[in-house]
Parts: sequence; C-alpha cells; structure tokens
Amino acid sequence: MISSRKFILILILISVWIFPDLSNPLEAFHGIMQPAFGARQAGMGGAFQAVGGSVMDLESNPSHLGRVRNTKWELGSSFHFPRIEYSDEFIDPNPNQTYQNKMVEYPKAVLPYVGIIKPITENISIGFALYAQGGGGGHFKNIKRFTPEGRSLNETFRTNIPVMGERNFAVEDLTFRFMTMKSTFGVGVKQGNFAFGFGLDLVYGFMQLKRTYQDETRSLTIPGGIRYQSDTSFTIGGKIGFSYDVTENIRIAYSYTSRNVLPLDGTMFVDTYQPERSFGTRVSRYMIWPDKHIAGISYHNDRWILDLDIKYIPWSQSFNSSKFRLEDSWVRTPIGVETNTFQFNLNWKNQTILAIGAEYKWNETYKTRMGYSYGKNVIPASGVSPMLGASIEHHLAMGGTITWDNTSLHIACEYGFPKKTYGGKTSDWTLSHSVFSTSEVQPMQYSYQKTMSVFSIYLGMEQYI
Repeated sequence: MISSRKFILILILISVWIFPDLSNPLEAFHGIMQPAFGARQAGMGGAFQAVGGSVMDLESNPSHLGRVRNTKWELGSSFHFPRIEYSDEFIDPNPNQTYQNKMVEYPKAVLPYVGIIKPITENISIGFALYAQGGGGGHFKNIKRFTPEGRSLNETFRTNIPVMGERNFAVEDLTFRFMTMKSTFGVGVKQGNFAFGFGLDLVYGFMQLKRTYQDETRSLTIPGGIRYQSDTSFTIGGKIGFSYDVTENIRIAYSYTSRNVLPLDGTMFVDTYQPERSFGTRVSRYMIWPDKHIAGISYHNDRWILDLDIKYIPWSQSFNSSKFRLEDSWVRTPIGVETNTFQFNLNWKNQTILAIGAEYKWNETYKTRMGYSYGKNVIPASGVSPMLGASIEHHLAMGGTITWDNTSLHIACEYGFPKKTYGGKTSDWTLSHSVFSTSEVQPMQYSYQKTMSVFSIYLGMEQYI
C-alpha cells in the first residue's frame, strides 16, 4: 500500500505538473462555491451534513469533532477541469459594422485542503483546517470589438495611421480572478446524543481584473482599458453547528456559517497616453462572501450511510452589485464621461441546494459512494458576464475509499452538466458593447451567451496517529 509520505509527495507533484500556475481562475459551481469540500464528501455529492467524521467538518459542521475519539490528520485537493464556451455577435445593417465571436476555454484550478483533529477529553475535541473556499474567474483573448467609443483609430489617436486608420475595430482581452481561502480553528463537544461545535475563521481573499483593448494588429493599446489588483485582504468569520442522534441509526444536523466582508482596496491603472495617469490610482471597495445555512438528516447501519442535505445561500444580499470608487475620475463611461465610480450590477438570486448521497461498506478495506446535487441557477440574464462562470445546476458524483491499518485513501469524480446562460439586453456587458455615445445606443443589435460544464477529481488521505 502507498504510504502517507508517498501520497503527500505524489499529490504535490500532480499539483505542480497539472497546475503550474495556481493563479488560474477558479470557476463557478453552485454560485461560486464548490458542491463539496473533501474527497469523501465529494463522492456523496456534497451530502455530508449529518454524517461527520472528517477534518473538513471544520468547513461544514464542527459539532462532529466531538465524536472523534483518536487524533487524525487529513490532506487532499480537488482538481477542476471546466469547459467554458462563450459567443457573441453585433448585427448591423452595414455588414462592415458586424462582428461575431465564438471561443472555448479549458482552464484548470486546484483547491487544496489540510487539517487535523485532536481529542482533549472523552467528549471534547479541537481541530484546525486550511482550505480553499471558492472563487470565480474567466480569461478570454482576441475578442473582436469596436473601439470603446466606436471611433476610428485615426479619430481615437488624432493622427493618420496607414491602412488601419479608418477602421473602428479592436480586440479585447479580459481577465478576472477572485479567490477566498480559510483557516478554521474549531471545537466540538458531545453530551449524550447531542453534539455542538463552533469554529473561528480567518479568511484571505484577492481579486484581479484586467480589461484591455488593442488594434487588430496588436501594435497599439487603445485608451479605455482598466487593470485592477486588490491588496492582500484578511477578515474573520465563524460558524456554529449542532447534531443529534435521534436513534441508533438516524442523525439530524444543522450548521450556520457567517458572511465575510472582505476589504478589497487596491490599485487601478487606466490605459491612457496621459503621463500624469501612468502611476495608477487607489481604489476603495469591498466584497461580501455570503453566509450559509445547511440542514441534514442521515441514516446509517453496518453497511450503509445515506444522507440528505438542504443548503440555503442568500446570494442576493452579497452579490447584488460590486462597486469601485477611485481617488481620481479616470474611468471613461460608454458615453464618454469620465467618473471615479463604476459598478457591476450582478443581481444574483438566493439559492436552495438539494444534495443526496450514499456510502456502502463492502468490507473493512473498501467503500464506494455516489451522490447528486441540484441548485437552481442564481445568475439572471441581467447579471450574465464572461467574468464569472455560469452557475451549474446538476452535479453527479461517485467515489470510493481504500483503508489499511490506520490510513484511508479517498478518491471521487464529479461532473457538472453543461449549463447555458443568455445575456440580457440591459446587462452591464451588453451596454458596454452597444452604447458608444448619447446618440448611438444599440443594445438590440448585440447578443451573447455562455455555456459551462466541469469535470472534477478529488483526492484525499486521512490517517489516525
């Protein structure tokens, strides 16, 4: 059998080989949260609230720590392989003023976790875990566009440019990255059939946004692009959890995780040929990572574990809009006015997620799992954007465990079925590509859509020490 040291080395090598750049964008799943945290949980489709027994209970329900009788550590990671298809078109009676784009991206993302649980009395255990919570992003290059104000290159640069000067086409590059990571210290206490626990979260986050324009030959940078990088951001949060053994075979559980307000002040550079603006300007902003409610019920006997979870995430309280406030009025609006404030109108909806999973124990060595989760799309047409992945609705998962001595190796595979979203005529993305002046407002001529699916592999190892 593989030793724990060899597993850790193999996991690191896989991460470095498949994911040499950990700054790759993290894509959306249920909203922008993973359906599951931990390889065992993933094999059951994320249905684990009333099961327990994992270090990643520190993410979901710390009350289960109180049921752990021996010290154990756990290490693992999820490896995500999304497929993102984006297309748009601008239709004009003049065929020379018409364009179309269609592209497919295959980004990769890794979300690791590690933690330990240690009993300090017969009924009290403490634990610590470090894990990636979630995120979103997108990276698209060579998107055919009009110049930001719809003017020719000669008009934009106020000079005569050979061959290309009379054209008003450009290429747009877009990069957006957002990620949060958490470290949680938790305590679980068991009294009879009842257990409760709490966790203190230290949250880290960052955001990056780049949107640039160049001429079709990529020789000239066209004014109007922006480049934003947040400062390192930290905040705190917490969670509480309860679980109760109704009978010898049935358990119910509930947990609440608080929202996190991430200060994302940073610096923004605006593409311009004015030397006084070459040093960038400070940005004041914040983002709210939403709170989360989970309730679950499980049944277990010598062979089977069955779990049903209901999760509720109030996205509308956190992802309604995202505002940027600059120290200087350097950002140009579609109608040509410069301002120090702009915002993305997201308009996300609240979400209820249903997850169901099963685990079957063949013998003391082998276990298999299967699970399914569903969460309705939270992104309306008015909030669709290439910058955040589509909210996938259906996830199907399967997995298993091999156990030897005091060590278990978990593996799971999960597939998020393709979800297509269409952009609305009043969305920020539509208006930014169809409004060129107060007299040139053409949202009905522009349309776009995005389709996303994702295949994920989860690996994990836990060991009693």
